[in-house]
Amino acid sequence: MAKGIIAVGRLAMGVLAIGQASFGLVALGQAGLGLFLGLGQAATGLYAIGQLSIGVLFGLGQVATGEIAIGQVAYGKYVLAQLGLGEHVWSVNRADPEAVSFFKGLLARFIS
Repeated sequence: MAKGIIAVGRLAMGVLAIGQASFGLVALGQAGLGLFLGLGQAATGLYAIGQLSIGVLFGLGQVATGEIAIGQVAYGKYVLAQLGLGEHVWSVNRADPEAVSFFKGLLARFIS
């Protein structure tokens, strides 16, 4: 196991951790279990990006959770998904006006 402020190894634990299984403030790997940011096939954190992303504030992935969740299957307060569950959902079968407005506004911030 690699440990340190910056840890790189098969199992890594540090502020910045990079490895197959990584644990840290920012974690990158197949299992990226981060406190702030997780990136990987399975990711957790305040912000999570991965096939399975369990985010508190933001999740992006095939299966995603978070206050803002974007994915094929997603759950959250503001959801953009094929199959969405949550308070304000924009999906194939549902277009909550607040969700549509939120995601269009979010997109406008990024492209302006």
